[in-house]
Amino acid sequence: MDLNIKDLDDDVGQRLREQAAAAGLSVQQYLRNELTRIASRLSPAELSGDYPPMDRSEFESIRQQLRDLDAQ
Repeated sequence: MDLNIKDLDDDVGQRLREQAAAAGLSVQQYLRNELTRIASRLSPAELSGDYPPMDRSEFESIRQQLRDLDAQ
């Protein structure tokens, strides 16, 4: 999937560049990691449904996936 975000405030863009640099990543990779992290969480609608809580192995699997992404 390709995303194109328009009209992002300059201050937000600068902050994202700073955070990416601090993590030693390109802005693109930094945002990819962050979006992956966000997508791994349950939404408020899902949280209010009948979904079982994430078990420790699922949590650790997601954590490892994020570490792997950061290592790229």
